[in-house]
Amino acid sequence: MFNAAIIGVSGFGAVHYQDFVREHAAGRIRPVGATVINQAEEPEKCAWLRSIGCPLYTDYREMLRDLAGKIDICFIPTGIALHKPMTIAALEAGANVYVEKPIAPTVTDAEAMLEASRRTGKFVAVGYQTMYQPETRRIKEMLLAGRIGKVKILKSYGLWPRDFVYYHRNNWVAKIGTRENPILDSPYSNAFAHFLNLLCFYAGEQFATTGTPESIRGAMYRANPIESCDTADLEITTREGKTIFFYVTHCSVRNDTPYSAIIGEKGSIEYTTSRTTVRDSSGEIVEEFDSTPGNEMRVHIYDALEKRLKDPSAFICTPEIAMCHTRVCNAAFDSIPVTGVPEGAFHVAKTPAGTEYRIIDGIDEAIEHAYAENRLIDKRDLPWAVNSAPFSLAGYHSFCGRMLNKN
Repeated sequence: MFNAAIIGVSGFGAVHYQDFVREHAAGRIRPVGATVINQAEEPEKCAWLRSIGCPLYTDYREMLRDLAGKIDICFIPTGIALHKPMTIAALEAGANVYVEKPIAPTVTDAEAMLEASRRTGKFVAVGYQTMYQPETRRIKEMLLAGRIGKVKILKSYGLWPRDFVYYHRNNWVAKIGTRENPILDSPYSNAFAHFLNLLCFYAGEQFATTGTPESIRGAMYRANPIESCDTADLEITTREGKTIFFYVTHCSVRNDTPYSAIIGEKGSIEYTTSRTTVRDSSGEIVEEFDSTPGNEMRVHIYDALEKRLKDPSAFICTPEIAMCHTRVCNAAFDSIPVTGVPEGAFHVAKTPAGTEYRIIDGIDEAIEHAYAENRLIDKRDLPWAVNSAPFSLAGYHSFCGRMLNKN
């Protein structure tokens, strides 16, 4: 049993709260502290925490001072801009940290978190939950064993429509921020971040490494009245000779599980959130296996964390791994302007619940065609599509706000 603390139980913190309930009942964790700034709005959660003897705080700094040296893992499911200060404070209070994805808005922030981890001797695990699943390990080991030969292309696409309520759920959603205080929220850095992070991980030449991005180009579009984008496609080349294609939208007709594929010289691996299919060079299926059900994924995270507490060599999603995704996101925002979808190229629809959302006309088909042909969306798909020039990541270290005055 290990001592656990949490900062925030609302928003995605509610998922972590349910983890605490489950893992406490299983005898795996002892909740020793919880920071809940909105206790009046969360009476049931606060009542349960008090009932098991977990003290509540309204300031995480006070909690960390009181519990310094007594927390094994501090869970941080807060807004992206808060990840750096909260993680560093927890590390300096003697706690290991599980921080939600993405690790931070910028690589500079992530590097500061990594430095604090090394200085304190405590680990930071990043909450890309797919990284902790057995099928992820299995796929990476297949790639390293040469199961499909030299990997050439890795790609994913996702269609997840989001209504107007989604864009008003907090004060940072769909915000870019400023040079001094970047937020850099987007579909590829938030809702679909797991899938882009996986492609970066699978592109790595060793088990616990990622690919090394060399250049990026693509497009970011917005049909909604937001700062950031609601639709994007990216093409990323790596030093290892691989190309990553990534296509996502919150303005689709369909609501589909993301589809992904890794294409090698001797075959391919296709995977969704439910199943993985391995094919040989002729396209014949040679192996299939199921993905971890959603209700088991969170348990596997705790399995990995428990192992890491006992064994420093046990695998977790480290800051070094997570920073590849952050670097790609930083480079995208520094090189690709956010372009408004032209009037008449989208329309407003309603969800079954009656809330409104915007649909970009033809975006489902455009993404599917580009994904199938291993290319970016262009004027063959949408007459208003415009892609950026390639942007080199040589010497690029973190977000500098190059495109802020153009967005």
